[in-house]
Amino acid sequence: MFRKKKNYLKQIYKMNPETNAYIIEISLDDYNEIFNGWDPSPIKRRDLDPDMVNFMELCSSDIPLKYPLELQFYMPEDQYSKEKEDLSIVGIKNNYDFTLHFIKKELTLIREKIALYIMMAVAFLSVGYFSGSQIKLHFIKTILKEGLSIGGWVFLWEAFSLFFFSRQEVYNRLKTYRRFQNTKISFKYKQ
Repeated sequence: MFRKKKNYLKQIYKMNPETNAYIIEISLDDYNEIFNGWDPSPIKRRDLDPDMVNFMELCSSDIPLKYPLELQFYMPEDQYSKEKEDLSIVGIKNNYDFTLHFIKKELTLIREKIALYIMMAVAFLSVGYFSGSQIKLHFIKTILKEGLSIGGWVFLWEAFSLFFFSRQEVYNRLKTYRRFQNTKISFKYKQ
């Protein structure tokens, strides 16, 4: 099974025999196509083109994480500019760094929410449990007790959901962008 997938990947992507990295190839007409045309920032801080990012993420999801990636841009020979090439590489790397920063921040927020939700669940469930055994229940008190119990279970479910589902999605994005951060970027020019 694994051998079939590897052969399949080699049919779609070139592989650098020296580094054992799969190469994601992108054809461009000029350097500006790398970056978002709506972003007026200097190239070093400009967002990448959303369609290109989507394409790169899609390609990356095809290739197992154990393999490194290389990003190879093909451009017309008359567009060659060493200065623009170097600035583009810096801009791409800065974008990966920036994205990684926000993914890590998102993971931290998820961890904080999980801790808060667990504390709230324990508090609600404890108050609901202990209030029922000590107070003779009346209609309002019964509603309050049940509300606390339901609220506690909702908080517990939300913590469970964040831990097993949301956190995993964000963690997978983190691994993807760490791999992009270590990606070798090169330009090739054709006539």
